[in-house]
Parts: sequence; structure tokens; C-alpha cells
Amino acid sequence: MFRFEPGSYKTSAGFLPALACYRLDKNRKETFDYILANVKVIELTEQKAIENAEKSLDKAFQKRQNTGNDFDVAQSFKSDGFVKIDNPKFAKD
Repeated sequence: MFRFEPGSYKTSAGFLPALACYRLDKNRKETFDYILANVKVIELTEQKAIENAEKSLDKAFQKRQNTGNDFDVAQSFKSDGFVKIDNPKFAKD
């Protein structure tokens, strides 16, 4: 089972809508797994990128609710332009 957290991924051109994916074990303990970023969209502000990611997340899970198929979540992300980011760099707090 997975949980997704909307956010942004900063590039030199701006902010990409992003989704952090957490894997949930049988005890519902979360472990960070990967980041998806929408490479079709570059926003000028972090807030706009986060809003865009939230809309994609809502749309994907609405499709799953309508069909009952988890595969539709992945297909929705893919059709929106999300790809897995290899070796992501994280902002320091």
C-alpha cells in the first residue's frame, strides 16, 4: 500500500509539481520510497506547483474510486506527465 504527498521539485527553470511516495507496511509504518515529478509543467512559484500536484492526485484517486482499479492511479499520473526522479536532491531544512 502507498501514500502520496503533494509537493514541488525545484529545477533551474522553475518548480515541477511533485508527489512523494511512501510505502506503508502491514503495521501502517511509512517508509519513503520515491518521488514523481510532472515534467510537462513548470510553474514559476512553489505554491502553484503544489496546487497542480494536488489536482493530479485528486484526479487519480477519483478515477480509482470510479473504477475500483489501483492501476488507474498510476495511469493517471503517467498521462499527466509524472515520471520517477532518479537520485532526487532534497532541500535542507
